[in-house]
Amino acid sequence: MILDEIVLHDFGIYGGRQSIDLTPTSKGRPVILFGGLNGGGKTTLLDALQLCFFGPVAKCAGRADLSYDEYLRRSVHRRALSPEAAIEVAFRHTVDGRVQHWRLCRSWTAGDSLRERFQVIRNDRVDKAASEQWSSQVEDFIPARIAHLFLFDGEKVEGYADLAQAPGLIRTAIQNLLGLDIVERLSVDLTAIERRKRVAAKPPAEAEEVAALRDEIRGLLSERSRLVRERGAGENDRDRLRRELDELERRYEREGGSLYEDRGRLEAERAVTERGLEAIRKFLREIAAGPAPLALVRDLLDEVAERASAEEHGRRCAETAEVVAEEQALLLNQPTLKGLAAGKRAELEAYAASRLAALRAAGDGPRILNLDDGGRASLEALLTSELVEAQAELQALLSQSRELDESVGHTRTLLGAVPEQATIAELLAKRELVAEALRAAEFERQRLDESLARIDREIENARERETRLLETNARDQFEHEDVGRLLRHTAKVRATLQQFQAAVIERHVARIEGLVLDSFRQLVRKSTLVTGLRIDPATFTLMLRGSDGRELTAERLSAGERQLLAIAMLWGLARASGRPLPTVIDTPLGRLDADHRTRLVTQYFPHASHQVMLLSTDEEITREHYRALEPSIGRSYRLRYDEGQDRTIVEPGYLPNEALN
Repeated sequence: MILDEIVLHDFGIYGGRQSIDLTPTSKGRPVILFGGLNGGGKTTLLDALQLCFFGPVAKCAGRADLSYDEYLRRSVHRRALSPEAAIEVAFRHTVDGRVQHWRLCRSWTAGDSLRERFQVIRNDRVDKAASEQWSSQVEDFIPARIAHLFLFDGEKVEGYADLAQAPGLIRTAIQNLLGLDIVERLSVDLTAIERRKRVAAKPPAEAEEVAALRDEIRGLLSERSRLVRERGAGENDRDRLRRELDELERRYEREGGSLYEDRGRLEAERAVTERGLEAIRKFLREIAAGPAPLALVRDLLDEVAERASAEEHGRRCAETAEVVAEEQALLLNQPTLKGLAAGKRAELEAYAASRLAALRAAGDGPRILNLDDGGRASLEALLTSELVEAQAELQALLSQSRELDESVGHTRTLLGAVPEQATIAELLAKRELVAEALRAAEFERQRLDESLARIDREIENARERETRLLETNARDQFEHEDVGRLLRHTAKVRATLQQFQAAVIERHVARIEGLVLDSFRQLVRKSTLVTGLRIDPATFTLMLRGSDGRELTAERLSAGERQLLAIAMLWGLARASGRPLPTVIDTPLGRLDADHRTRLVTQYFPHASHQVMLLSTDEEITREHYRALEPSIGRSYRLRYDEGQDRTIVEPGYLPNEALN
């Protein structure tokens, strides 16, 4: 399956109609990268995909405890010309070797009563049957029960790595992956049937005890509902505080808060740079005291060298002329040459005379410099090495001097922009106040989560007591033979379902363990940190084994390693599903440190799927991470918020060019 396009029309923060091309440009570039600031629409984009595919059962981050109709109402862009919004998703799916093109169109009008419209277009023709039965049809493409393995928020996957919370998450993921959630629901339905039949056959006294127990369960459920509502309200307060804190952080940055915090470092940096600049200037003065100034008269030095060479040549020609004159005299007086014919002898004498005259003419030039061998050697060394080296050293030092001078100027500019403490004192106090309120809200959420967990345990214990009470002396309480037969058969069916479930899990869990361990080893920096991984098929407890062969506890893993383990769980489960589905990750790097982020960028994102959508901030996938990921990026977009239009605009390019250079 390949996502080709998503179209947003007045949905959430995306005002107007905007179309985004999602088709990967090649198999080697599967990544589609979205960059934007917090609140710029990244999570909204993930919600739009899920909403278009799954409608009322979509697990959208912005929905919380809202009803589906209310969520759709609130999803219409606040400056829309009409109370309407729409989402379209185009994708390809191959069936029996043939590619089919699909387009899902989900739109709604938020009038007095909300009206939603949904249409499926297959191969450019409206498919009425698929439109009406889409809730079951979508299971052929991306089953809702395993969608969280492919569409997820990077900040919310840490639960898989918490060895205390992981069993529940792993149990749900594996059951959904293997389709055992259907078996679980069937078992629950059979248990409900048994309860109803046993209550009908109970004596009045026991029926009263069961009724009292059920009253207790209803009370616990009511308390749980209250806690859920309270938790939802607290979540809204936390979101408001987070937005307020983000705005204060942005104001703090705009008013020079970071510069204020960096003042000491900047002053030290300026001092070090100024000392370096002074040292370079000292070196320049030392070089200027040597032969370097002669580089200013290099043309004159070249003329001197040329004149010295000419004089040396003349001197040698003069010396050669004297030697040649003596040799010619001796040669011409030889008896053999005296016997030559007069014409031949005259020709020889003329040649010798011309040769001697040429040598004497070459040696008759003036001697102005009259340099000796040492002087000529010194001049040649000066021109060929000393001046060249001095000039090269001067250029290097001057370049360093300019760089340091610019650095000093830049540092002074930054120091000049540092605000006074009084300027940002009020902002600092307000930021700390909001941060403290947010910490208190987080503590309250933790308290509510613990209360909910306690209530859930009490509900589970009460239901177990109810089941045991109903099962006590069941044979004596059956009033009719068909009730007894029904209960016996349902008990056998439940036992068979449990055996079937255990057998399926036992058969597949080893393969899932191997895929999760392989995924973790690809992500983690320490290849020998975890040498074994086991998922208990009965309790779904995650157990790790270290390099020493002993069980590895969660405390021995860093926060980054735990998050990598969580991502490895999702990656391994997704690989185990055997479905070629796109992967969409919101906040892909979460709170990982730089090293672990690099591992995700190089080892996971390019290989997570044949199509990978990353919804990131510029503080997650930074310039260095972008460069490492760039060979795998097919398309990149920037989610730019326009304050004047109060909407997010999708533009090509991950970040502004100056941020990537």
